Amino acid sequence: MAIKETPEFSVVIVAYNHAKYLAQCIYSVLGQTYHNFEVIVFDDGSTDNTRDVVSAISDNRIRYFYQENSGLPACGRNRGMALAKGKYIALLDGDDFWYGEKLNKCKKVLDNDPDIDLVCHNEDIQYNGKIIRRTSYGPYTERMYDKLLFEGNCLHTSAVAIRREIFFDDQMRFSEERNLFTIEDYEYWLRLSQRHRFCFLSEALGCYRVTETGAFMSNANANTINMLELLDEHFSRLNSIDKLTQKNIKKRRSGIMSAVGRTYHHKMDFKKSKEWYIMAICEYPFNYKAYIGLLAASAKLRIIYR
Repeated sequence: MAIKETPEFSVVIVAYNHAKYLAQCIYSVLGQTYHNFEVIVFDDGSTDNTRDVVSAISDNRIRYFYQENSGLPACGRNRGMALAKGKYIALLDGDDFWYGEKLNKCKKVLDNDPDIDLVCHNEDIQYNGKIIRRTSYGPYTERMYDKLLFEGNCLHTSAVAIRREIFFDDQMRFSEERNLFTIEDYEYWLRLSQRHRFCFLSEALGCYRVTETGAFMSNANANTINMLELLDEHFSRLNSIDKLTQKNIKKRRSGIMSAVGRTYHHKMDFKKSKEWYIMAICEYPFNYKAYIGLLAASAKLRIIYR
């Protein structure tokens, strides 16, 4: 299909050794009910047959770019977004995919309300080829920064579309700091939420694939420490910290520790999972999920990723 001179959407797909999933990912874009888009596939140094997968798909809306591996998802996203010609930029990881109405429904929101700069929709979560649950992102609040900071990330990169000027005019880039590896998207939403308005669509318009080799899963210990340091940096900037805020900070930190405990628990590394559950309890003794996880890990009962 021929692309118009100026596409409405630039779809930026970042791929690193995603050849197994990439064809499904790309075809999910080509199969959209809205057709005025370009596809930028940015290959961040893949060592599999990613290039061959892209070459085998004949559609002149696809542009393929390769660079030596940076080791940072943020680098590929920034380079891909810098090549975008569209009015809107939609991000998609190479192992995820969309449903047919994704671009059409995001376009309607962005076209109809110029005050909205970012749209995020719900997703299905796939693990081992099966949909295990549907995740609900959002909802939006006027205190979006506080929600993200104290309640956690409520967006996912593959579910987001933004206005082009956020990247080009406002110079809002994903951080390429090494200590933000795997949490660069969360740090990005935190910054965006302080200056831009979000919108959340309540229907699932895509699918997020969980894999054992995912960046967070493969080095959960270091990545969690990075997350805690990022949170502490933001907490230190708060204007005032009363007793309730202190409680919420401890609760948030404990939740992160408990979550990495579940990650190790899922991988059947019971020793590390118990260590993190105990740290979560010490940080915030009212974290009942950490107690349940600790008991299950002590009994060496496996849990399924959720």
